[in-house]
Amino acid sequence: METLYSDRILDLKYEPEKKCLVQVWKGFCTSEEFRASQQKSLDLFIEKRCTNFISDTTNASLLKKEDTDWASANIMPKLFKAGMKKLNMVLPSSMFTKLTISNLEKAEETSGRDIFKKFGSLESALADL
Repeated sequence: METLYSDRILDLKYEPEKKCLVQVWKGFCTSEEFRASQQKSLDLFIEKRCTNFISDTTNASLLKKEDTDWASANIMPKLFKAGMKKLNMVLPSSMFTKLTISNLEKAEETSGRDIFKKFGSLESALADL
């Protein structure tokens, strides 16, 4: 897996055999950092012509509901338009951060898109592709 981008809160990796962009969250981020990271993820997803997306939230922090709603309304439709077929989430260990995943999942359910799957490890999320 090739690292395309890395900063204090996020690594973005590319798995060419699976046409997959992988987000690996590292901890707390502000709303601005989260939104900028999601835009960077979208840009790289399009640039690499990915069809699969994994977000590893094992070490992510809690996000505001407004931020997950923003991602669902602003980033997810663009990922679908760019050809996303699968979105696999690696679940966090923190119960608080699991609320963030639950908020995103609820927003996606109301959109009518049904590609959201949850996993316990990055390896199992990759194996599903």
